[in-house]
Amino acid sequence: MLRQSSWWPRGGVGRIILTSLIVVLLMVVSRHYLPSVHDSAEEVVSHYAPDIHLQRPPHDEPQEAYEDTNGDPPATDEEPPLIYDDPAPSAYAAKEPPPIESSRLALRGCPVIPKSADFLVSMKTGATELFAKLPEQLLTTLRCVPNYMIFSDIEQEMGDYHIYSSLEDVSDSYKYSHRDFSFYRRLLDLYAKGQDLSLLQITKQAEGSAWDLDKWKFLPITHKVYKEQPHVKWYIFLEADSYMAWPNVLEMLALYDPEEPWYLGATHFYGDVAFAHGGMGYMISNGAMRMLDKIYDHKHVAEWERRVSESCCGDVMLADVLQEAGINITGIPGLYGESLTWFEWEEGKWCEPALSWHHVRAHDVEALWQFETKLLSGSSSHYVYRDLFLKLIEPHLAATRNDWDNLSRDRIYTGHTGRHGDEGRRYMQPVQWADLEKEERDDIWKDLEDDRKEAIETDGIYQKETRWDELSEDEQVSAWEDLTDVEREAHESLRHCRAACEDWSECMQYWSMGGRCHLHRTIRLGHYLEPRRVTADEELGGVSLNRSVAGWMQDRVRDMKDRAEVCKSVPEWIKQHAEDEGIGQAS
Repeated sequence: MLRQSSWWPRGGVGRIILTSLIVVLLMVVSRHYLPSVHDSAEEVVSHYAPDIHLQRPPHDEPQEAYEDTNGDPPATDEEPPLIYDDPAPSAYAAKEPPPIESSRLALRGCPVIPKSADFLVSMKTGATELFAKLPEQLLTTLRCVPNYMIFSDIEQEMGDYHIYSSLEDVSDSYKYSHRDFSFYRRLLDLYAKGQDLSLLQITKQAEGSAWDLDKWKFLPITHKVYKEQPHVKWYIFLEADSYMAWPNVLEMLALYDPEEPWYLGATHFYGDVAFAHGGMGYMISNGAMRMLDKIYDHKHVAEWERRVSESCCGDVMLADVLQEAGINITGIPGLYGESLTWFEWEEGKWCEPALSWHHVRAHDVEALWQFETKLLSGSSSHYVYRDLFLKLIEPHLAATRNDWDNLSRDRIYTGHTGRHGDEGRRYMQPVQWADLEKEERDDIWKDLEDDRKEAIETDGIYQKETRWDELSEDEQVSAWEDLTDVEREAHESLRHCRAACEDWSECMQYWSMGGRCHLHRTIRLGHYLEPRRVTADEELGGVSLNRSVAGWMQDRVRDMKDRAEVCKSVPEWIKQHAEDEGIGQAS
């Protein structure tokens, strides 16, 4: 039998009192001498290691906690079987941030956008480029957007941001068997194995497959955003390589009643289908979404998916479906498919409000964001292309710039070799009008000026614009003889190339490199071009650098600015546009 300790009380009351004292003592020690699970890292370190200083990044908003209710699966050495189901959302997935009031936008360094919660922005990207393109968008163009959804090939998380699957609602019969989805199935396989999906972007085959997959995203995304938020006035659709000027866009949309069926964008044609180019951005009103929703049923979706499988492009197919619902496109200005590098700056666009850009890289997004933020933080509330040119383009235009391609393409001179590019000069080739196909004649006729129509009716000859490489040898000789002496010598040197630009009254810039001279009638900024190593003498084996030189006609650039009209304010310009187009002001 064990003997009871002499210090432990024998009576029950004494035991209770001593036990209570021990519990109180432990509580005091844990509170004052041991770190609590509720203590921050800074509190623990400062108390126990005062020589170490930690500083946590500031958090404007508290983060919600998420509980894992499913638990982790048991560990196993066997590789799980390959299952092509869409990845389930993580139990730790951050919820989509709620709309941010305009007053709070200003506190985050954003220009105040009135009633911005009435707009839902959908941004579409691909899983292979998600981490390359989306971070810059989240830091800039989406930062001050209070309401948005991001779509990619598969559902996943990126930090605190939830990425929706754009293909979730596509029928399994297509997702798991159709050739267009071979890339998708590969993505799921690598994602399940924890691989870097951007590695698939480096092959041409992968790029082609990604393009085939992209056309399936447009209809499901359109339906998804409406079902998620059916009361939003406007749905704005962008891609991750686009940039949109929100103040100008919202001013333009104010012209249109969102209760009416509007489908707005930059009008393009594919056959007989007029559609809004997806990369430039497009807008669909709530009224149009309601009409589309009325026919969005299983029977129609099955037929649409069959047609998508045979079509070229998702934006074309979306326009076709909207037409079935009774909604036609309305073209709006200011939406362009170029970046700052490729954009053609000319008088006709000088006072036009900039709405969107496409094919922008992270550098372009950052430049546009910095420009816009500084401009709108002052007295300006909108901007036009003139403002962008003066701040972002003109300071980089020089008389000459080495190792640069300013993308001059209107006239190309390479000597008598005839190696002219597709964007090069067109040559007038006389052809018999009756020899052309009827469909070609109809397409040509509707765009001809009256004097050219009269000439065709008189002598039956049509002067067809033809590329150099489409001419016969005899026609090339004749075309070469028609060139001036300055044009024939343009390819010989930088000096000769500049002389050819001076000789052509419309020329604003030129580019010279290794026996080539390119001229252009509008202003383009272009980009750096690394010098190429070429063999100078095949027998001796000498190697030299073939360097490019770009130049802008400074006097003509100044003349263009002087001739340009004095711009109205953006609201006045848009009001005039509405009157010209017969658009009633939204109430």
